Amino acid sequence: MALQAQALAEGLGRAGVNVKLLPTNPSGPLWLCRLKGVRTLVQSIVFLLRLTRALSGGAQVVHLLAASHWYFWLRVAPTVVLARLFGRRIIMNYRGGEAPQFFKRFSWLIVPIVRRADAVVVPSGYLQRVFEEHGFHPEVVSNFVDQERFRYRQRDRLRPKLLVTRSLEPLYNVKMALEAFVLLQRKYSDATLDIVGSGSEETALKEWVRRQGLRGVCFHGAVPNERISDFLASADILLNPTNADNMPLNLLEAFAAGVPVVTTNVGGIPDLLGSVEAALLVNPNSPEEMAERVDELLCHSDLVVRLTERARLLCDQASWSRVGKRWREIYERGAAERESKDASAADQNVI
Repeated sequence: MALQAQALAEGLGRAGVNVKLLPTNPSGPLWLCRLKGVRTLVQSIVFLLRLTRALSGGAQVVHLLAASHWYFWLRVAPTVVLARLFGRRIIMNYRGGEAPQFFKRFSWLIVPIVRRADAVVVPSGYLQRVFEEHGFHPEVVSNFVDQERFRYRQRDRLRPKLLVTRSLEPLYNVKMALEAFVLLQRKYSDATLDIVGSGSEETALKEWVRRQGLRGVCFHGAVPNERISDFLASADILLNPTNADNMPLNLLEAFAAGVPVVTTNVGGIPDLLGSVEAALLVNPNSPEEMAERVDELLCHSDLVVRLTERARLLCDQASWSRVGKRWREIYERGAAERESKDASAADQNVI
């Protein structure tokens, strides 16, 4: 979400929109952030103070990248309240694969907050259906990928060189990729697996690898997004073992680099692929199935070429030239609506 926010701000800025990017996880006093349970409170206070300053400084539109769970209560809801108090237009750009469960549990609290937004935008048909179930009519604007950052390479003969680019959190189920790798290494002794990302499960996953005596697994930790293109350039297959997702950017990045993908069929991923066979789908928590699909890619070069060519076309639809046009339309429509309301209010004052 942070990467999309940065890219969106840069793209809108090039289009002439005056954008101020406000991080939702600002840094606070270092000594306070070290205290257990205090970091979240400090970040929340700093964020709200900066938001208030930006709103009082004349910002006319609040483009809010929203998500579920605690982020919704600590960032989304307060932002909506403050923006309304200042009379600003709110674009709620909702994302996150766990929205169905979140809405099912807390819809009576969530719906009134979302209704305060002037526009609701989601990146997939998957989330569109979630919001429609609760009486909203969101617009769909895809996530986008900067294809210039990636060098497309057609892979017709693959090596068993695998890559995972997900946070090491329970939601993304990286252990499933490791379990699939165990099965693959029985056939491909030279197989390797690079894991890019960090998170709460990092220590436990490393310990699991150690206990299994696995060779060829390398944990790289969190890396700057600019380096992802280097990992994709040297990889031959991307594994995406997540338990929930919306429109994952890591798949679009792999498509842009020509890396074939084996992914779980959860959330918005089938919507992203549509009727185009641009990746191989497996069921969640199915390492055996994931290993079989990887083996299928390694054994059939014609399948690899077919998948990656279709994926490249799919990636073209997520370019900034297409997505940026949709965002400009939403911004311009909002400006026109505001001018119409201001004119109507002026007429009423005259009367």
